[in-house]
Amino acid sequence: MGSLTGMHILSWWLWLLLLGAAGMTVSAQYFAYAPGKCEVSISDVIQAMLNTEAGILLGRRRPPQSKLLQYDLYTPLNPEERQLLRPGDVGMLKNSHFNPKWPVRVSIHGWAGKSTSCSNAAIKDAYLSRGNYNVIILDWSRQALDISYPRVSKQLPSIAANVAKMLRFLHDNTGVPYEQIYLVGHSAGSHISGLTGKLLKPQRLGAIFALDPAGLTQLSLGPEERLDVNDASYVESIHTDLTLLGNPSTKLSHASFFANWGLGQPHCPNATATEFDFVCDHFAAMFYFAESVRQPKSFAALRCSSAQSVLSATCNCSGAGSQKHAAETCSGNEFMGGEPAVPKRGIFYLSTRPRAPYGTADGLVHVRRPRPSTVRKTANRPLLG
Repeated sequence: MGSLTGMHILSWWLWLLLLGAAGMTVSAQYFAYAPGKCEVSISDVIQAMLNTEAGILLGRRRPPQSKLLQYDLYTPLNPEERQLLRPGDVGMLKNSHFNPKWPVRVSIHGWAGKSTSCSNAAIKDAYLSRGNYNVIILDWSRQALDISYPRVSKQLPSIAANVAKMLRFLHDNTGVPYEQIYLVGHSAGSHISGLTGKLLKPQRLGAIFALDPAGLTQLSLGPEERLDVNDASYVESIHTDLTLLGNPSTKLSHASFFANWGLGQPHCPNATATEFDFVCDHFAAMFYFAESVRQPKSFAALRCSSAQSVLSATCNCSGAGSQKHAAETCSGNEFMGGEPAVPKRGIFYLSTRPRAPYGTADGLVHVRRPRPSTVRKTANRPLLG
């Protein structure tokens, strides 16, 4: 599946960002997954990363953790205009539309992300399309927009501690049950979710959905330092980018879903028109999950005998695992994602369509040959072409 050293990944990522720096800044005053309502600017990402690096080189003191994080609340009463929440601020909570009778869904972005990205908008809109929810989007962009992923990784525990403080605050002041709280983490956000769940014990969150959980520095960590199956009552992982930024481990969750073998996603690059081409595979998990929230039976999945049968693309309908890359169709055993969470156990393969809606919604699994990843496609293109 290919591998790159950490420094090569970082250098290549910044170089690709610089090549695409003509992106237009989009206003996010009203936030939704619609043209002009969510941020797609590459130049903003580059500028923020450069500012972070300059601040470190100049020895600027970083503000305390509480000043670095922001919690954006959206509900049916304010579906596009955020209300800010802050741990410990009872007045801010009382003046918001937070309703303890509604389930709480917290979306946590990953490295180089921010709360106003289009992928977060897609998840927020999906939940609110289902009815009454408190959707909170954590913005930790002041730490995430940093060219050094190892440096970012060291800050994940302190971010998780603040998230745990926020969830305890909501529970203690509104009575919202912990089992009605789900964390939806993308990439490094998956590990923030897991670390948060550990800090809340013996209380247990209802579910954690890990959307293409990050690999890189997390590959060598033990269960106490990254997402683990015991971090919520139910943990599900959706893998879409094993080539560059994702994590192939099936020990992170009760159920591990490998969309298109976790390799090249059929709509990449870039049917969503909202993510940079070379990370389209990595962000695909967010759009698949958002679709599953709207239509919980969109993505039928085939149970595989082992992680190796997925990684070798030999999982098949008969369960024999011997016919590599054979094209066939069979009924699914379970469905990926969904709302509310339906606990599953095991390792699963599923396929998606090359354009939205990405799920087939027919209850069938279409076993297909692996596709080259977006990373490889981008690498093979002339850089200035």
